[in-house]
Amino acid sequence: MSDTRSAGTATSGGSRPKEESGTWETKEKVGTGISELLKRIKSSPAAYALAACCVVGPLLLGYGAPNMVADRLMPVDKKPIVDFVLPDLNADTDTTIKKNDTLKEKQSALARKQATLQRLKATPGSPPDAIDKASDDVATADMQEKIAADEVKRAAQGQVSDRTIAQSKQIADALTARYNYAAVSGVLYLVSAATLLLGSIIIARRSRTLLVAGLVGFGALAMFGTFWPTAYANAGRTFLEFLLDKADAKNEIFKTLVDAYYVSAKPFQISSALKCIIDANTFVGLWAVGIALLAFAVSSSPEDKPTIESLQERKTDLQWMIVLSSAILVVATVASKLVMDGPLALLVKSQAEALKPLADALTGHLGITGTIALLAAAVPALAGWYWDVQRYRGDPANAPVAGSKETDKLQFATSATVGSILAILAPALTSPVFASLKALIDLVAKNQGAG
Repeated sequence: MSDTRSAGTATSGGSRPKEESGTWETKEKVGTGISELLKRIKSSPAAYALAACCVVGPLLLGYGAPNMVADRLMPVDKKPIVDFVLPDLNADTDTTIKKNDTLKEKQSALARKQATLQRLKATPGSPPDAIDKASDDVATADMQEKIAADEVKRAAQGQVSDRTIAQSKQIADALTARYNYAAVSGVLYLVSAATLLLGSIIIARRSRTLLVAGLVGFGALAMFGTFWPTAYANAGRTFLEFLLDKADAKNEIFKTLVDAYYVSAKPFQISSALKCIIDANTFVGLWAVGIALLAFAVSSSPEDKPTIESLQERKTDLQWMIVLSSAILVVATVASKLVMDGPLALLVKSQAEALKPLADALTGHLGITGTIALLAAAVPALAGWYWDVQRYRGDPANAPVAGSKETDKLQFATSATVGSILAILAPALTSPVFASLKALIDLVAKNQGAG
């Protein structure tokens, strides 16, 4: 027993087994990295506060605050907020109704004329001229009744064609919306993958440990954001679940489409499939945005000794992250508009027009909150980078040689500045809210011009 203990002690006191050495070295590197990070934070707390703002600011201002206000103003549960009026393809058209009314009038007139003729014939001493005139009236009324009956028959035949055309339009609109959303989803995956790749490269330059923690942490946050119920999501369910389910239940509209499905897809429900795809898109987009926020934080965090090369690299990284993050949010806003407008085509025209502002408001909410989040991430990141630029310029050792344009490389050109601002504002500019605002401004300007 004592020999075994001695051997164990010797092993622990001497060199560790090979299978444990890698683990211990990794732990030591992680511990050293964390201690170095803590030392840097203590030496420059304000600069690292900017880095923290790149992550905390968007989460609080872009996601938390707007949804909190929306939940307070609209405590909407997972229930439909309105009833729906779907078009009845079997209902008589206005033309058919008018033709039927005309036929009834002609039939009633014929009956009156026939009654008059019979009364004259049954009355002794009735003038022959009166009987002849009544007979002519009956013949005319009978001819008009037959013409009206033929028109009703033609209208009924035309209604079958109108029903087929209306059904074709409903199916075409539904499939067009699905194809468009599928295409936009592909763009979202592409931009998200590019953002994840570039963001991971930027983070890994500083710390691979931080990259792993960020991928895991923001993956968990993305999962939480995907399934956490909000007033925005629950209001959207009115269009994306309850309306679609009601349309599916009305089988005569989509009968030919359902009949064309694979046998294995007969129980297919578009609302369930759409929810699955929206959840996947939301997770991918939020995960990519989370890594982008961490990349912003890394790009804003101060360096020990900034160099012209490192500052230029960080500047390029920031510009690319602004563009890619904006692209994700713009694509998400466009996808939201497509997915909200699609179900409206299933309603009667008057209700679709009545609900269009609500669908636009949901899309506008997404676009504006995306701009808020991007602004809250980009401003601290640019401020942190500019902080290091000032430190670099303040060092006498980095004083530019006479006639050198080295420091000019650290300036944002006018075109780059304008491009960055437009990229940050792009999600909001894509939303219908700004389209409505532009229309209002145009209307005011037109009225002033008329005055």
